[in-house]
Amino acid sequence: MEITRKNKTVTLTWEKGEVSEGTMVFVSSQATLEANMKPVFIVTNDVNHYTYETKDVPIYFFLQTPNGDKLVISERILPLESIFNFRDMGGYESKNGQHVRWGKLYRSSNLVHISKEDTELLQKLHIKWICDLRSSSEVKAQPTPAIQGVLNKHIPIGTAKNEETTLPITNDQAIYEPLMGESYRVFVQSMEGFKEIFDEILKDAEAGVPFVFHCTAGKDRTGVLGALLLTLLDVPEKTIFDDYTITNRYQDEILAEMGGIISLFANGSEKIDLETFRPMAEARPAYLEIAFDEMRKQFGSVDKYLEEGIGITAEQKAAFQKLLLE
Repeated sequence: MEITRKNKTVTLTWEKGEVSEGTMVFVSSQATLEANMKPVFIVTNDVNHYTYETKDVPIYFFLQTPNGDKLVISERILPLESIFNFRDMGGYESKNGQHVRWGKLYRSSNLVHISKEDTELLQKLHIKWICDLRSSSEVKAQPTPAIQGVLNKHIPIGTAKNEETTLPITNDQAIYEPLMGESYRVFVQSMEGFKEIFDEILKDAEAGVPFVFHCTAGKDRTGVLGALLLTLLDVPEKTIFDDYTITNRYQDEILAEMGGIISLFANGSEKIDLETFRPMAEARPAYLEIAFDEMRKQFGSVDKYLEEGIGITAEQKAAFQKLLLE
């Protein structure tokens, strides 16, 4: 099933046979369906889509089959005007047939230039806290604006909280692919940072969910954290890699963002062609595989990395799944 948005309409489309005839479709702007709501559409075999007119963001479609099975579908990519790569990680199916709850886990690029309208959307989404994975120098150079009612926590991945960012600047494109691979190995060493994040999620009174985590482009540090969150929820590895590569839709935006970072941290005056940095703008599955391979090398598996490296207990994993699976 797929959701597409155009102008003032949102359309849910499905493949033939994917949705049973007689399935009732409900629509809401909230991630939970109220008991008194009425269906807006009943599926027939000769129709494969339903279009709903609205300007609300996001929109949730609730499907109830004739035998009582229920499914929630929403927009994976939210259409924010000032932020790219802002995504809801809900809806993914776990190995035991449960689904990640919509409206709880959000991943994004940085929020430095967030508009008033997008700020209001984050408040509407009831975001409790923002997890900033960037280095201290990145945060200092481009701080996230304060959002009323939303905590902003700096938990860097790949660097210590007081560590400066350095970036080699050269027109030699060949340097950047191995550099990305090495970065992903470094991310794996940030076990204390990952543990702090997981602890914050489970401390519902202080932070908890919904929350949004981001780095600069929402690709690398964000990608590894997203992969670990989904692993902890027992989402299949193929699905995890598919989620990771969605970021490739935003390569041009990432390159533009990198141009700003380069101007902030480059020491020389040499003019650099942004296309040189294309390998760093891509969400290549091989990059995430390097991180997973490093976890396996050190601990035997990604699950063992979560358990022994980060320190997630069986009780914490159960609590995490209870919170985020349905």
